[in-house]
Amino acid sequence: MEYRFSEQQQMLKQALHSLLKKEMPIEAFSEVAEKKDGFSQCAWKKLAENGWLGVLAKGKWQTLEDVCPLDLMYLSESVGEKLFPGPYSLVAGFIVPLLSQLKLTNKQQELLEMVISGEKLITSALPKLEKSQNKVGFNWPGINILNEENGKIQLTGEIRHIQFLQHTEVILVPFKNNVGGISAVLINTRNDGINIIPEQSADLSKPQGTLVLDGVWIDNDDFIGGPDSNHQELFNEQLTGYLICLNGEMIGGANEVLNRTVNYVKERKQFGVPVGSFQAVKHMIADLHIAIEKARSYSVYVASQTGKSSNETLLNAISSRLFTTDIYKKVCEDAIQLHGGMGFTWEESIHYWYKASIYQQSHITHPAIMTEYILQNLLLESEYSKEFQYNQYE
Repeated sequence: MEYRFSEQQQMLKQALHSLLKKEMPIEAFSEVAEKKDGFSQCAWKKLAENGWLGVLAKGKWQTLEDVCPLDLMYLSESVGEKLFPGPYSLVAGFIVPLLSQLKLTNKQQELLEMVISGEKLITSALPKLEKSQNKVGFNWPGINILNEENGKIQLTGEIRHIQFLQHTEVILVPFKNNVGGISAVLINTRNDGINIIPEQSADLSKPQGTLVLDGVWIDNDDFIGGPDSNHQELFNEQLTGYLICLNGEMIGGANEVLNRTVNYVKERKQFGVPVGSFQAVKHMIADLHIAIEKARSYSVYVASQTGKSSNETLLNAISSRLFTTDIYKKVCEDAIQLHGGMGFTWEESIHYWYKASIYQQSHITHPAIMTEYILQNLLLESEYSKEFQYNQYE
């Protein structure tokens, strides 16, 4: 397919890129990542004040017309280039569009408005793509309802790897309810019985933690649509959009690493000439550029197919994520090699993007699980499926 970004898309990206370039140069990022636990409240507020958190909002919160996940994927490239220390794709690409399409109480609507304005930071637990009983699928967070009395519900459970958990005030927790549907609850981190355990993260711009609910009492009104509601279709749709946004972050990060590498090999001299003039180096640079464009084209194609069935769209999103994570890591590894001994130092800062690529490979799932999920779905209706029972070996 042939696709060109529109003038409006390019103007939006340029505006966001200019803001991030001003607010988050590499020196500022290093300060936040290494000394402020990966989050800048000031920079996050600047994003919100300029309307970037509500790009995909629906209903009365919608500010832009005809905006879709493809637009946010394109914008997210700038976030990946600057390694913005905040949950931009999670909030703008998943939480805000999800909440803006649900039937919220007045209190929940006020919360959404504060999230979009940057007054409150919100994060979300996410399903994990895992293998269970010889089948790969999404497992939603395990939350148990202990008691119900006087309009309150007591919850228990543990959820790992929640982004920016240490910095947030509210957590969106989707979970599988007693009737098999996917319900959602908004939990204030200041509630009694909530323990937050910080975790180590490969990506310094993506701090994460474990949420432990130890008999936490939640008001019935904190559940979106009630504790037995089912929002699975909408969650699947927004999860696809989130994965597409992450592709944009990775493509932008890979492109920034390549640009830094090109500038370095132009300046670094060996035998009296720039090392970029050597044929072997030229070939590596060209291959990396082609790989990035392949990843971008694949992601654009997947984003343009979001009108199809949710299962097919999610499969396409997982396929493009597998391809893009591999390309991102490959670009960073080759960039380190092209920088020679400097590539292993912190002076060139390539290690920040390399760590981000490592983080993305294990976020939500693992490359091996994604591969199995793709094969499982592609072979499901195949006439050869009985012959290739790859996940049922005895």
